Amino acid sequence: MTKKIIKRLSIKPFVRKVIGIMLTIPAVLLVCVFILVGLLLACSPGKPETFLDEHGSPLSGSISEKVFVNINGVEQGMFIMSKDVTHPVLLFLHGGMPDYFLTQKYPTGLEDYFTVVWWEQRGSGLSYSTDIPPETMAVEQLISDTLAVTNYLRHRFGQEKIYLMGHSGEPSLPSRRLHGHQSCTTPILAWPRCRINLNLKDWRTSICFSSSKRTETWKWCENLKQHP
Repeated sequence: MTKKIIKRLSIKPFVRKVIGIMLTIPAVLLVCVFILVGLLLACSPGKPETFLDEHGSPLSGSISEKVFVNINGVEQGMFIMSKDVTHPVLLFLHGGMPDYFLTQKYPTGLEDYFTVVWWEQRGSGLSYSTDIPPETMAVEQLISDTLAVTNYLRHRFGQEKIYLMGHSGEPSLPSRRLHGHQSCTTPILAWPRCRINLNLKDWRTSICFSSSKRTETWKWCENLKQHP
């Protein structure tokens, strides 16, 4: 009888120790999560870096912003980057996922020649929302959204037309979005799926190969090639 009591008494401290360890582990993990989130917020404030001049001051006439716009009833986000807001506007149409985050590691140099709009389309990236009706996630809706974004950019930057660049996804999708609306967009710039990290010289070549010599874009490409 005495041995049984002693055994029970020795088990209780062990159980308390196990419970204590089990409670400590989640607490430590939770603290680590808070620390990680804090570091991420400190390193990534949620807005793109400002373009600077040779003196380290914000570059005059440049733009570097993250903006949300109501597009056909849904708040949709985009990054707008340019060293000169008077440059032609280039609307980038991503494929399966937004591509802006890749530009941190693989700079495109597009901002030197365009006002580049990295639009994150309905249901993706900045534009994700659980409130988006599933039935609106369709090609026809994306076409409508593209036209709405195009008109927003035309009016905001005071340009009659803008350029479209399509990457990945379905190669013909940008042309389908353009069809019947050439009055507000210029000929298509198509970017193959595997060439997102091209340097400036390569993306010029890629753009020009996607354009017919009969179009205005071909002439624009020929002029662009002359720049170093």
